[in-house]
Amino acid sequence: MARTIAEIQNEILKEKENYPSLAKLTESKTAIWRLWINIMATAIWIHEKIVEKNALVSRPHTLNWYREQALNFHYGIPPLVWQNGSYQFDTTGLTESEIEDSKIVKHCAVSEIDLETVLKPGVEPEEIFSDYFHNKVGVVFIKVATVKDEKISRIDVPNELFAFKEYIAKIKDAGNQVYISSDQGDILKLTLNVYIDPLSIYINPKDIEYYQSRISNGASTQDIITPLAPYQLDPLNGSLISNSQAFPVLDAINDHLKNIEFNGAFVKTYLVDAVQKAQGVKIPILAKVQTGPATNPSDQPNPSLPDVTKIEYFIPKAGYFDLDTLDVEVNYIPYTFYRDKQ
Repeated sequence: MARTIAEIQNEILKEKENYPSLAKLTESKTAIWRLWINIMATAIWIHEKIVEKNALVSRPHTLNWYREQALNFHYGIPPLVWQNGSYQFDTTGLTESEIEDSKIVKHCAVSEIDLETVLKPGVEPEEIFSDYFHNKVGVVFIKVATVKDEKISRIDVPNELFAFKEYIAKIKDAGNQVYISSDQGDILKLTLNVYIDPLSIYINPKDIEYYQSRISNGASTQDIITPLAPYQLDPLNGSLISNSQAFPVLDAINDHLKNIEFNGAFVKTYLVDAVQKAQGVKIPILAKVQTGPATNPSDQPNPSLPDVTKIEYFIPKAGYFDLDTLDVEVNYIPYTFYRDKQ
């Protein structure tokens, strides 16, 4: 921020004290040398204001700049105005609450694909070379989401997303391609084998053999249970003995997934670490991970999710997981190594 004229004058007067030859100058406020200081301070102030404005106008539009502008989008606020070298929303007369409520974009991630990642030495291109430039290289990808009921959610009001796209089209750099998406959270299904302390976590003894059979067969509930022979597990399995409302493993998984930043990576090791810290858990094993983008239920009611267990980490396509559709299957096994045969 440019200094004021008074600040510049004070700095010149302070510097004057360092020169003994200037000590004999009269201290009269109307002295000619004070007039020259005022003229110089004014000239320097004008110069700094020009530099400041040029710096603002010529600010490089980095990926972080696009993210900053997206989070500053106001829906329903009067049209953009050109002010001080950039487009801005005029929020005059609005309360802080009204301004905050108009910011519908609560989460945003911006990325791009550089040419180096496309041109892989020794690998034959799978697409026409020009397609890389038209569809990938030189495109700024913007993922956005809002918050509903304290959960990350896609912007599903058509006009809101349309208005946001128009806003970005107006402020973006000329010639840049921008691809904007706001999708429903990815589907995630997890299967875990968890050895628990039977003194802390409840497990019905009659269900232990069933859990062990699922582990040994590498099958899921859907694979074993049939409509003709359903097996009903005790719904309290996995709860704390001291509090039947608490399910340490499931709670740890949900808390971990909620805390993954928008467009952040799901890391298998981090999830296992989170479950390991849960009360009563001895050995957590993440046996299977399945995930995929959300689909239209009318098109595919039971989508077949790709198995990504062998991948250590990945980023959900939508930037987040839909926790309402989260499917977690846990096989609880008592940790009784001290009674095993040596």
